[in-house]
Amino acid sequence: MDTKLANLKLRPWLLRELNMIGHEMVGDLQHMPSAELLRIPGMSGRDWRKIAKALGRDPFPVLKKR
Repeated sequence: MDTKLANLKLRPWLLRELNMIGHEMVGDLQHMPSAELLRIPGMSGRDWRKIAKALGRDPFPVLKKR
């Protein structure tokens, strides 16, 4: 969880938004639920999948694996 958000190669405006609200490391987002993360302005599905992978979360928990 000590990965910096800048190392995830997120979009610049999303990285700026996350830094403005005080998040610099992936571990800072651990306490936030997925729905709350997706409400952050500028958060797209691609960026969310990168953050979820770094957090160790399943980005699609309701889908069955075939």
